Amino acid sequence: MSGIIAIISQPPAEGLTGGDLEALGGAAALAAQTGEPVLAAVIGHSVSDAVAEAGERGAERVYVADAEHLAAFSGDAVVDAAESAVAASEVSTVVIGRGTNTLEFAPRLGARLGGGCVMGVTEVRPDADGGFAVVASVYGGSARAVYRLAATPRVIGLSPGLAPAPDRDAGRSAEVVAVDAPASAEERVVVDQPAEATGPRLEEANVVVSGGRGLQRGDNFALIRELAANLGGMPGASRAIVDEGWAPSEEQVGLTGKIVSPDLYVAAGISGASQHMMGCSTSRVLVGINTDRDAPIFRYARYGINGDALEVLPELIRLTRERAGG
Repeated sequence: MSGIIAIISQPPAEGLTGGDLEALGGAAALAAQTGEPVLAAVIGHSVSDAVAEAGERGAERVYVADAEHLAAFSGDAVVDAAESAVAASEVSTVVIGRGTNTLEFAPRLGARLGGGCVMGVTEVRPDADGGFAVVASVYGGSARAVYRLAATPRVIGLSPGLAPAPDRDAGRSAEVVAVDAPASAEERVVVDQPAEATGPRLEEANVVVSGGRGLQRGDNFALIRELAANLGGMPGASRAIVDEGWAPSEEQVGLTGKIVSPDLYVAAGISGASQHMMGCSTSRVLVGINTDRDAPIFRYARYGINGDALEVLPELIRLTRERAGG
């Protein structure tokens, strides 16, 4: 088997997502170390634009499963299509970036292929025997575990922000190979069709300002929103205050919420429990604000402010206003 393949599932009409680009970037980085070709598999419906962009981003060959039943995510259907693409390409390694359905899809594909799967990967090192030493976050990012993946085809689920997007070479094209993707016999009942996501996505934000119980009241979440807006970012929240109704579930960061990896993450009034840190521990710069100098958040933070979030946030808002000239 030879090749590194990036899986792109249900790409939106406007182009590849940040997670798709990270998958292509991760595949390119591995290929540079192993000397194998970079391939891509695009799964969805009416995906010609995504196929073209994958070629412009460096894929030498693109395997395409394009069918109406693949327009919306279905675990069985997408795993079937991905398995067909991997079989046709005869690759050694499958790379999958962050996405709404990655936590369901990637482990299932790894089990189907029999080569194993590791999620939340932060580093990949080829070894002398043709396998990979894969480093992944555990315990909410407070530790790292090293796995050795020798069997193939292996599945690697990248941690958000690990791999940069490959440069785009307009007009570059890849060989395109159609993959059969027949509809499976699964039985599904759609109880409520989710609304199409619009506007900016929390997972794509370069700056995230999150609040926790240290805000004391729901009204104070307005401070989080204002500081996030001043920094050109988006607001986030701990599960505790989402459960209290202070913020919507779409803004929850953590194990049961969104996984983010911004350039700057500000955690105001958040203790730093492992469940929350699973969602933000790969942020490039993390700033913690908490009254408890022994709070776990300070073990993760590059910069820590030992103080009351309700006193610190207004001061940060004032400083950002001044810097913006307002």
